[in-house]
Amino acid sequence: MAQPSRRYGRSPSDLLRLIVALVVAGVGFLLASVLDNLNAAVTIETIDAFDGLPDAVVVTLILIGQLLAWLIPIGVLVTLLAQRRYRRLGLIVFAVAIAVALSWGINRQLISEFQPPSLEVDQPGWICSDAERAEGLPELSTVGGATEAPGALFTSQACVPGDAFPNTVYLAAFAAALGALTPWLSRRWRRASWAALLLFLLVRTLDGVVVAVDAVFALALGYAIGAATDLVFGSPQRTPTANELRATLNRRGLAITDVAPAVVRARSSKPFVASTDTGQSLFLKVLGPDQRAADLLYRAYRMLRFKGFGDERPASSLRRAVEHEAVMSMTATNEGVTTPRLVVMSDVGVDSMVLAFDRINGDTVANVDASRVTVDVQAEIWRQVSVMQAHGMAHRNLGPHNIVIDDGDRPWLLDFGFAEVGVTDGELRNDIAELLVALAAKTDAATAIDGAVAGLGVDALREAAPRLQPHALGSGTRELLKGRKGLLKDVRAGVIEATGLEDIELEPLERVKPGSILMVITLGLVFYLLIPQLAEVDLATIGDADWSYLPLIILFSLATYLAAAIAMAGAVPERIRFVEMFFAQMAASFFNRISPVKVGGMAANVRYLQKAGIDPAVAVSSVGVNNVAGFVMHITLTLIFLATAGRSASESISLPSGLTMLYVLVGVLTLAGLVMVIPWGRQFFLRRVWPILKKSGAGIAAVVQNPVRMAMLFGGAAMISGAYILTLWYSVEAFGGGVGFVSVGAVFLAGTAVANAAPAPGGVGAAEAALIAGLTAFGLEAAVAVPAVFLYRIATFWLPVLPGWLAYRALAKRGAF
Repeated sequence: MAQPSRRYGRSPSDLLRLIVALVVAGVGFLLASVLDNLNAAVTIETIDAFDGLPDAVVVTLILIGQLLAWLIPIGVLVTLLAQRRYRRLGLIVFAVAIAVALSWGINRQLISEFQPPSLEVDQPGWICSDAERAEGLPELSTVGGATEAPGALFTSQACVPGDAFPNTVYLAAFAAALGALTPWLSRRWRRASWAALLLFLLVRTLDGVVVAVDAVFALALGYAIGAATDLVFGSPQRTPTANELRATLNRRGLAITDVAPAVVRARSSKPFVASTDTGQSLFLKVLGPDQRAADLLYRAYRMLRFKGFGDERPASSLRRAVEHEAVMSMTATNEGVTTPRLVVMSDVGVDSMVLAFDRINGDTVANVDASRVTVDVQAEIWRQVSVMQAHGMAHRNLGPHNIVIDDGDRPWLLDFGFAEVGVTDGELRNDIAELLVALAAKTDAATAIDGAVAGLGVDALREAAPRLQPHALGSGTRELLKGRKGLLKDVRAGVIEATGLEDIELEPLERVKPGSILMVITLGLVFYLLIPQLAEVDLATIGDADWSYLPLIILFSLATYLAAAIAMAGAVPERIRFVEMFFAQMAASFFNRISPVKVGGMAANVRYLQKAGIDPAVAVSSVGVNNVAGFVMHITLTLIFLATAGRSASESISLPSGLTMLYVLVGVLTLAGLVMVIPWGRQFFLRRVWPILKKSGAGIAAVVQNPVRMAMLFGGAAMISGAYILTLWYSVEAFGGGVGFVSVGAVFLAGTAVANAAPAPGGVGAAEAALIAGLTAFGLEAAVAVPAVFLYRIATFWLPVLPGWLAYRALAKRGAF
């Protein structure tokens, strides 16, 4: 068999590298931008640590590091060009360009604002201190009576190079190149590359400023960009080839004649089938770095998200994980469990291992005909489970894809990679619950319960009942449940009848709930964004406000959700309960508080419509039509108010120039062109996007052809803007007024357009700045404009947070979300 060429694809290893790098980058950014005292202390202590080194040693290290910093990129470039590795070179250039732009921008715009005052830059590229400013900095060496830092050499005052080479931008670029090249590098070259990076970091320590902090951020950011590049464009698949598997197994004494990929589902491995010259058939389970990374991600998610599943810490290496599975498989065989015999365990290829089992002629429960999964077959499966339970062994992955029924209708249990011995009662109960639901989804609830009672007994079924919930089920079992609405309730009802229970109290398995995370994020944004804004308001001015306008402000703020419900109801071609739609708009506003450009609100509306029985394509198109109508009405009202406000509006409010709009249009068309040029982008559009667009056309046509729905759609959109304008108008009037209603409307419409373009959730910061600037440009005093705008934002943005969250929770409990 010819050896197939290496293919490219998205690797879990790249995703794991990206996540780890982003976490490190976040910590590094926090240290570099906020904790300036720690920043300065680390710098001083680091410089002090090298105080005793001779100047010659320090200078030699710096020169060697700087020389390598020049030679390594040149060497990589020449090597890749000589070997015609243009794909790798392109990935490196792409990753490096992004890393340079981001690191330079972030360093200049954010981190530089927080540099410790004791280390301010006096000259370009140098940190110098006289007797007063050098307080706290160590004296590193004395040459001719002058105090010097290691990289300062012969200067007359204490100096430390600031942007000395290699600077943080270079470190980010080098790390980006390393991150992009990692899938192609052997372990030895990866270690050498990291050693070079550590040398550059040392040079930066001896020759730089705020080293250990901003350098960590730069390295992690660059490496994250490199990993993301591989994740987007694909990296080489490192699964051993058929030839490598054959050669390895032959060395282990198996005369392999043929190896081919197995057409079976395998979440944590790459499956192959092999044949020997004696006619023996083997199933090969190959595990490599990608499978190891996927396992780590899965375990981390389960550990953070759930509790009570006994997800132990992952093995220290791939070898230990494979050895664990081999031991669990042999233990199950020794205990009398019907499972394929392990034949060979061996290294194979690069950083991969293979487990060879006897191949069973049959098919999985997920794929066989339901008529073959009889009560007797199920009872035999349960007897195998009872053997494991009697020895304190949990399979922990008893889904429909890990049970094979052979040609003689005998069941076999497979895949002991997650199995454990000496487990808790909860893990044993979970095996029972998942298997019961999987068999019920394949046949029916009554048959599955009868098989469980026959093979396991009533007592075990009663103890496992609290785990009969979706969170306790694996992905394979949940797939079987799709299209079987109400089956889980039928299983619970059958268990209650079979065991004599009065009711089943489900065991709490969620450690962290998504709603709780959203609430914490929202409250964090409230404290982080709102409190500093309120600090800008003059409290004396607030005391002089006319609070009789407050009910009107709250009333019109609430009216925006009523108008939004009317517009959304007009966009949907089918009838929706209006009261529920009203609360859905409040819930959608909650998600808009924690997502930019209203993405969260649109997703929430789509989800609500789907739960209400609307076809997914029609739901997406309805939300899209609603947003288009809102955009059209916003532009129309903006033109009307600007024209009515007259010349003063055009002078006060600056809109984007035609050239800017042209740039935006060209950028959008270029991005669309790139997506269509890339094969996977073109396939995604043709297979996923285009069918949805075609299917949603019917829903759009139904709305357009109905005058009542058109009136609701565009009328509701106009009412939303009108209610917001009135809220801002009465907020201004509460502080004494001073500007006309039309002017307030023009400021709101133009300012909202600016705020919606901001990436911050709800346009926080941008909205306040735009509205205050617009009102003051129309002649309103800042002492009135500032508190009026903040009162308006509190009423329309911050106060609805809690009601929106409560509306979401109420609808979620009713199954509407």
